[in-house]
Amino acid sequence: MINLNYKFIQNSSSLELAGMPDVSNGDSEDTIGILSSWTLKIIGSPLLEGEKVHLDNLMQVILQYSRSYISGIRKTFTSTKNLVTISPFGVSHKLLLNSTRQGVKPLEIILDDSELSDLTRCLDLLRFDSRFNIKWDINPDIPFSKKYILTNISNSRNKSNFFYAVIIFIVTCSFLLLIPTNNKFEKIESTKQTQSL
Repeated sequence: MINLNYKFIQNSSSLELAGMPDVSNGDSEDTIGILSSWTLKIIGSPLLEGEKVHLDNLMQVILQYSRSYISGIRKTFTSTKNLVTISPFGVSHKLLLNSTRQGVKPLEIILDDSELSDLTRCLDLLRFDSRFNIKWDINPDIPFSKKYILTNISNSRNKSNFFYAVIIFIVTCSFLLLIPTNNKFEKIESTKQTQSL
């Protein structure tokens, strides 16, 4: 039996998949039709591995979140089986992975923009690679409507605008309290002497 191994490497992420051709489906010798295992290495994070369903859920969430983030929309995405969740975390992104095994605590990974970009690139390369004859359980890419983008961007901006307005108000009031006030005014009379020639 032929055992194939392919790897996708970006700067901070490395995705490795192992499998074999699906002879009943007419796969060639260099095509993976049956996925046996996968591992994902992200710098500074534990090694991730699992079954196809876990990879499907990871691809669902990361690809949707990245598309939204590029469009200026920052919101939380959760996979259909609640195995993977990604949400904004300050200027970073929080990836939460739930195990299907009982008694295993969820794994939390904080990604910066470059790490998210590398991970998205690995998953994009995988799903469009002709060496894989696997049907991935991910949502098709449908362009966002203008209404959807404007609604989500305006909601996030309204929240941030209110937050910044409160901060500016507090800082301005603090500066005004530091300015000394003098309630006693002295009247100075100026005398002008006119000379007649």
